[in-house]
Amino acid sequence: MLLVGIATLIIATGATWIVTPAVVKLAEKLGAMDLPGRRKAHTRPTPRIGGVAVFFGFVTSLAFAAWATGNLWSIPQPGVYWRGLALAATGMLLVGLADDLWGLSFYWKFAGQLLAAVYVWQCGFVIDLVTNPISGGVIELGILSFPVTVLWIVGITNAVNLIDGLDGLAAGIGLITTLAVAVIAFAGGQLGMTAACVALAGSLVGFLRYNFNPARIFLGDSGSMFLGFVLAVTSVRGSQKGPTAVAVLVPLLVLGLPLLDTTLAVARRIIRLGYWGRQSDGSVTAYVLLNFRQVFMPDRGHIHHRLLDMGLGHRGTVLTLYGVGGLFALAAFALVLFKNVWLAALLIGILAAMLATYIVLLYVRIRRVRQQSAAKKPASPVEVESERRPAANGLAASSARRSL
Repeated sequence: MLLVGIATLIIATGATWIVTPAVVKLAEKLGAMDLPGRRKAHTRPTPRIGGVAVFFGFVTSLAFAAWATGNLWSIPQPGVYWRGLALAATGMLLVGLADDLWGLSFYWKFAGQLLAAVYVWQCGFVIDLVTNPISGGVIELGILSFPVTVLWIVGITNAVNLIDGLDGLAAGIGLITTLAVAVIAFAGGQLGMTAACVALAGSLVGFLRYNFNPARIFLGDSGSMFLGFVLAVTSVRGSQKGPTAVAVLVPLLVLGLPLLDTTLAVARRIIRLGYWGRQSDGSVTAYVLLNFRQVFMPDRGHIHHRLLDMGLGHRGTVLTLYGVGGLFALAAFALVLFKNVWLAALLIGILAAMLATYIVLLYVRIRRVRQQSAAKKPASPVEVESERRPAANGLAASSARRSL
């Protein structure tokens, strides 16, 4: 089994490495290029359908793993479940690819994510029992199983999509997460999930050769939505303690950075909408509801943007966030592999201290920029938030293809 795993990793890496240059040329012919802009980090047109290359390496290597062993899929109803996962993940890739090529509204993409989540739930991916992190007992979700499963899949898919703002960031965080889930799944005897994670990890390694700064190709929505969807499924299935019970803290930890960034982004945008609503003539609630689409619009307020503003640089920011993702993964290891709650608590405490320091530094920087801006009356504007206030009629600005 070890040799099959190594071979799967090598095949995934090699297949993605070889096919990516061809995908770059294909993107140039199709015009699937991400153009530079004031809100973007790159300075030249860059292909944005890298998800095709990652998908190719993933499918090729996973097909090899399935062929190499007849005992790979060690879960109930393997045929139905894996067929459902394969079709839903392919659907996510195609929805993202359509957005990369022609542009889709948020509503169409959200509808595609909902359909994929409902489909895999119907095929057997069900979060119905979770382990209580305090008592160690099992909590039965009952009728909440369906909304919890769908919310988890859609939430993680969008979280990975949102963090894809710098060269190599989403792919690298995805690689760290995937490797962590692979180890945890293998320790728990989840051989099918281990193979899927190894295949995805190898594909991301091969892709990072072309995606790390300076990137020759971006994941695009095709890649980030496919990656987020697969991570949502594997992180939960790979962390199961028994046939259906999920160790609830494990997927939350291994996906801690995307979840943290998304939570901060949503909270920030809702608070900003409330502030603008108070400045309007009508009801604050009505204003927020009328302009709620703004919550899903890209901006320059993500963690990686703020680290860039603090002067870390492109590679420095990405490597710093790799380190944060690694700490989250180590905390998950401490809980599952080492059975050491105190070590996990220590690592989470370190992450909390880092977050507090980040917030303080961010506050100081924003205050300094505002003071400098106020001192230079007619000076050129320094944008702390690079997005315009939404119109009161609820019309939102169109989504940028790739934010800085």
